[in-house]
Amino acid sequence: CTHAALTRSTLVGLGFKYDNLIMEESAQILEVETFIPMLLQNADRGMSRLKRVMFIGDHHQLPPVVKNRAFQKYGRLDQSLYARFVRLRTPTVNLDLQGRARPEIADLYNWRYRNLGNLPSVHTDSRYRFANVGL
Repeated sequence: CTHAALTRSTLVGLGFKYDNLIMEESAQILEVETFIPMLLQNADRGMSRLKRVMFIGDHHQLPPVVKNRAFQKYGRLDQSLYARFVRLRTPTVNLDLQGRARPEIADLYNWRYRNLGNLPSVHTDSRYRFANVGL
């Protein structure tokens, strides 16, 4: 955040032009940091070119890291903009199928996600049939 703020003029000078912004792992980004890429282009006739911002992330996982307890507790800085939108009931699209873990492992955390199922590949692919013994 600090580095981006210090080098903003250099980054703006590169002349980035984009209408869409996609932020991956947006639930782990400090709220104030989400605005940095939105401001990295010059305005076009006094208006931002930005038309759409898409946040991709999981607000049930790790929040942004704020080391100062006072800022974290009283300033709610440990909340990402994405988590704020979810809390305010902004419409979201939730994935309902997982394909990264064996079904037995996914059972450990699927209570956290409504209607979470498994992709067919986790039942048929040999990589998911046996535990990884670390070999």
